[in-house]
Amino acid sequence: HRRPIVFSPIYWDPWAYWFEAASDERARWRWPARLIGKERARQLYVGWQRRKAPKDESWKTQRRLLQQASRVLPNSKSEADHLCSTFSLDNGFAKKLAFVPNGVNATLYKREPAPSGSFFEKYRVRDFVLQIGTISPVKNQLGLINALFDLPVPIVFVGHTPPAKIDYARQCRARAEERGNVVFVEHLTADELPGIYALAAVHALPSWRETPGLVSLEAAACGCRVVSTSVGSARDYFGDLASYCHPSDLGSIRDAVEGALNAPVPSALRQHVLDNFTWRHAGEATLASYEDSMRHA
Repeated sequence: HRRPIVFSPIYWDPWAYWFEAASDERARWRWPARLIGKERARQLYVGWQRRKAPKDESWKTQRRLLQQASRVLPNSKSEADHLCSTFSLDNGFAKKLAFVPNGVNATLYKREPAPSGSFFEKYRVRDFVLQIGTISPVKNQLGLINALFDLPVPIVFVGHTPPAKIDYARQCRARAEERGNVVFVEHLTADELPGIYALAAVHALPSWRETPGLVSLEAAACGCRVVSTSVGSARDYFGDLASYCHPSDLGSIRDAVEGALNAPVPSALRQHVLDNFTWRHAGEATLASYEDSMRHA
């Protein structure tokens, strides 16, 4: 219909995560992981997926959407670079890119929140390692439990379990019971979250991809230390004001969390988020891109 299309991709390829599942479930990839090491096997697997992707109809559809859009609005430069690499896009694609950051609700986080007294009264924990997110292998709750298994710090998970991930949730709870000092909370409202972030010592998100993770932004806006996955675009947002880990490396996760626990809260982190990453910023950038697309339609 010759209408301009503005496309928000929110993309990071899943291949490294797919390898993690494949190396656990399929002998075809389990034995190379043992023979040459998991990291080298992962590189081979990702390279294989990257080479065969252009033959896949879903890859062709995704590439066509990116090419036909008038404007493409990734959440970061890292995501833009990743799109160009994954979908073999030429320099002309860069001309229609405009970055729209993820953000926080400035109204909820304008004032530094007080720790939640009601949460403490109910669960009797504070200064804990917190993770807010859906219970899923992508979010890597089991990896966080295993990485901190013998570290004497409480862990709190807030998030629901999708029906397809019930078995994974059972694994997490069984391992948590072995460890002890782990709390699972099914759901909290958005209004309750600031007080939970303020009660925590560290928010840790060792996921298999994040762009960059809204909960990491929210935690930072509350003055909470942030540990993020290195897979995705979190570093574009937090720079040196957060700690990073790789989801496949339990030692990396433990070192990042332990380092954050022993370090002061970065004094500039909260204001950095509020100055640069709010939904007002995201809305203004989105509106500008839509208006620009209409002018050049």
